[in-house]
Amino acid sequence: MRQILFVVFSALALTAIVFLLMQYTGRLTPAVDHSQEMLTESAKDFADGNGIYYYNDGKYNFLFWKKKLFTPGAAPVQNDIVEAAQSAIPVKKGIRFFSYGLDLSKWERVPPYAMAFCIIRDTHTVDGAYPIRIKLVKRTEPIYELVPPLLINTLTVPWAINFEYSCADGWVFKFQ
Repeated sequence: MRQILFVVFSALALTAIVFLLMQYTGRLTPAVDHSQEMLTESAKDFADGNGIYYYNDGKYNFLFWKKKLFTPGAAPVQNDIVEAAQSAIPVKKGIRFFSYGLDLSKWERVPPYAMAFCIIRDTHTVDGAYPIRIKLVKRTEPIYELVPPLLINTLTVPWAINFEYSCADGWVFKFQ
């Protein structure tokens, strides 16, 4: 009886070791892609100064000019939406957004309604505004990560992010 128990426990222990090794080497589950992870959390990554950055393809990129999508209270102008969609910044899935030097905790708008995520469905429609979660990364700088809703990963159309929970304008992106 002892020999049977010894064989059973040995087999279980060997199975557990093999399972852990397979999981550790990535053969049991897909290896995690760390290319989009934040490499550091310091001012040197945000060389262009205070503002909103996107982290894509291993680089931090400062966001400059927003595109007009529509005028609040008026019917959308097709040309504005078409122009914004055509000039969308091409990015890879897994893109991440950060604010640097902007202390979002002191803004009048309460997160998550300080930032918006919008979808450009077609030349007549801007769908949104979805709230963007704001996560403190480093208090001393300050650095925040802006986390759009999970539906971002399913999009095949251009989309935008913007301040003040508005889709009237924004930084427009599309997946490559």
